[in-house]
Amino acid sequence: MLKSQLLSAGLLTLLATIPSVHAAPPEPELIFNCELTNGKYVIVRLDHDVPTYYYGSLEKVEMTLPQNEGDKTQVRLGEMTFSGGGAYYYRFINGNYSYVVYSGTGKGWDYTGLKVYKNQKLIMKKECTNGGFLPNEYRGQGLVKEADTGDDATYGYVD
Repeated sequence: MLKSQLLSAGLLTLLATIPSVHAAPPEPELIFNCELTNGKYVIVRLDHDVPTYYYGSLEKVEMTLPQNEGDKTQVRLGEMTFSGGGAYYYRFINGNYSYVVYSGTGKGWDYTGLKVYKNQKLIMKKECTNGGFLPNEYRGQGLVKEADTGDDATYGYVD
């Protein structure tokens, strides 16, 4: 009898440590994580196969893009090659504004951070004090590529 009770207690303990089939869905994959020179943060997560941009402080997210969750039409992928390096970026479109999460290296320069444009004119540029793109398998599948639209000439350079 004691042996049976110990076995039952052991099984209950084991079952309690096994994750439930009805557990919450996994967190979206982190693609980019950066603290900016202005003390704000930029985070990009892959949410339902769409990169999603978050900007703000640790206490409050001030902006999330795309505004319509899962809208791939408002997210672009850019890749550039330079002599001595290259750049990789995501551009999030919000009306006349573009928010570009960027990382690039060339001869004599290295930049990772956020660039904000209004009507294709650079209005803000903040470098990461730490962080940047994180290793992952996602390479912009299903997104419009900037090279296909010609917009890489505007957003693909460090400025």
